[in-house]
Amino acid sequence: MANSLVTVGIPTYNRPEPLTRALDLICGQSYKNLQIIVSDNASEDPRVAEVVRQRMRSDPRVSYHRHSKNLGSIANFNSLIDKAVGDFFLWAADDDRWEPFFVASCVEELERDPSVALCQMEARYEIAAEGLFEFFAEGAPFYSFSSSSAYKRIEHLIRNNFDKLIYGVYRTEFLKYKGRPVLEWVGPTMNEIPLFILLAAQGNIRVLPNVGMYKVAAKSVCEQARWEQVGGRYPLSSEWHTHLRSLRPLHAYHSGVIRDMCAAIDDAVPDRKQARALQRLAAYLIRRHELYFVLRWKPRRKRDA
Repeated sequence: MANSLVTVGIPTYNRPEPLTRALDLICGQSYKNLQIIVSDNASEDPRVAEVVRQRMRSDPRVSYHRHSKNLGSIANFNSLIDKAVGDFFLWAADDDRWEPFFVASCVEELERDPSVALCQMEARYEIAAEGLFEFFAEGAPFYSFSSSSAYKRIEHLIRNNFDKLIYGVYRTEFLKYKGRPVLEWVGPTMNEIPLFILLAAQGNIRVLPNVGMYKVAAKSVCEQARWEQVGGRYPLSSEWHTHLRSLRPLHAYHSGVIRDMCAAIDDAVPDRKQARALQRLAAYLIRRHELYFVLRWKPRRKRDA
């Protein structure tokens, strides 16, 4: 394996204890050629800076940057792109966990296949104070898919996106599109799909089938994510009147996601006929997704034999 530099950007805010663990796990990766940047979004808790400075004394790969005011999460994530000097880049959430081989496995795949713009591993949810959530695969459509066609890559992404892709290892050169950080295409909905549309326009997305990271989330988030993958009855109960009141903001949110996706497609696909086809597909899939939420049911995914 070539010894390419990997920039690891850790956005953080007021969470010194999880940050301590995250730094332990990133600094302990088997892949050693790392530039580790902690970007503090103006934490009020002085222990955040203390945690990082203590680590800097023992590990020269770590640096600390603190914003003078809270910029919001997207701007904090974005700020790390300009500081990256590595060939590859990883956003590491300060409350996630990684296997020691995570970075090495992703870099090996990126170096093996130059067509890959982003490599992620399967991830498993973890419920704080309760432990690991039942594993369900999210990345299977990306285990082996590869295409030289930007249109086909974007179509595949639109059909199969899942949110933990954002925490994979990127080719740093693809984190800017037309001179702008790709996160600038993320609109008010904060949905990450436009970012991946721009990424898929530039290269393939690959997911390795073994679990390499763990995402901490509330039990309700874990159950909804599993439902989105396996289908069946919606797992979160609520009174019908509460559910009905949620439909208007739900519709507004999905309308915003469609607008953001269509704007990214306009930028990424010069062929107008292809762009319109992808925009129609995006609108259809998002509205179908919305309908499943309205019905609180979706078809069960067929299990592999």
